[in-house]
Amino acid sequence: MFFRNTGLAVGAILLIVAFGASTAGATRRDRTPPTTPTNLRITATTETSISLAWNASTDNSGNFSYRVSESGINNQTVAVPQTQTTLTFSRLWPEQTYTYTVYAADAAGNRSGNSNTVSYTTPPDVTPPAPAPQLTVTSFRPARAAFSWTRSVDNVSQVRYTLYANGIPQVDLFDYTHHTLFYLTPSTTYEFQVIARDVFGNAVAGDPISVTMPSSTDTVPPTAPTNLTGAEMADEVHMSWALSTDDTDPQSVILYEFYLNGVLNPDVIFGSSGFVYCRSASGFTTVVARAVDTSGNRSEPSNEIVVQCP
Repeated sequence: MFFRNTGLAVGAILLIVAFGASTAGATRRDRTPPTTPTNLRITATTETSISLAWNASTDNSGNFSYRVSESGINNQTVAVPQTQTTLTFSRLWPEQTYTYTVYAADAAGNRSGNSNTVSYTTPPDVTPPAPAPQLTVTSFRPARAAFSWTRSVDNVSQVRYTLYANGIPQVDLFDYTHHTLFYLTPSTTYEFQVIARDVFGNAVAGDPISVTMPSSTDTVPPTAPTNLTGAEMADEVHMSWALSTDDTDPQSVILYEFYLNGVLNPDVIFGSSGFVYCRSASGFTTVVARAVDTSGNRSEPSNEIVVQCP
């Protein structure tokens, strides 16, 4: 009986110790948030950036970090280490109002209150891309010319390039710095120019260049493409056909144009297959192809097929 009672007593003591340790652990859990950071302020701004600073928080654990929230076009929150009380946001969008606040959070998940808020409205963008795009003719044939130009860079946005022929816009391209113009007239002089624009309309014009297209005595069109087939794929149709031949040009330089319900589609393709987008048609659509040589001679139409555009 003595040993049994002793065992029961020891067990009871162990339960009491364990319960006391558990209670002490629960009592020791950190429930105290850091103090609220104060005096959030703007220290510098540019057209596209803002720099912030604030007075530091403190915490009983000594281990915490900051969260700086930006509301506006971005709506983001950035984590900042405890040792840092400044932050710069860049790539701000022109003519937008941004609002900022900061709070502190410790390792136990306790969060302080929010600081004061500060706001900043960016000025409008009036800076054009730079430098001006300079145009070069890389190759030309009687009815087509290939161009490239130097790249312009904008302080805020992507750059859109517009290629002009005799003052008439031919194509708009985002970030591309090369293009080929088709359907030019042999023995004709053109003035070509590229203008670079940002998304806010600020523009810079490159120097115009004058080009006289080569003459041509070729009046024989290529043979018509044959065996035209098409397969619908989302908002495009994958075309394939048998290549045309020409009395002057190799097959590699013959282009193929497509007519959807009788309307010339802007997509031109080299080779024996490619994608045509349903820009000018929807529903059941008739398609024919024609081959065009480098002198601008156009073949008879291919066989007609029917596809379904979305």
